Amino acid sequence: MSKFFHKGRIMIMYISYINYQGGKNNLVVIESNGVVTTSLKDKETAIRTHKRKLKRLKAKEK
Repeated sequence: MSKFFHKGRIMIMYISYINYQGGKNNLVVIESNGVVTTSLKDKETAIRTHKRKLKRLKAKEK
């Protein structure tokens, strides 16, 4: 579990690593607010993509 500040609010993200296609801990999985994001690159990319995904979903709700 990791805590991040996002626009003045604390965002709790659950970060885990999964073995994907024979690799060792090469798939980063982030989950928060019922939204799941994955990245094969690194944790920072996964966090950036997850924030972008949450922002997009929030805009759709309006």
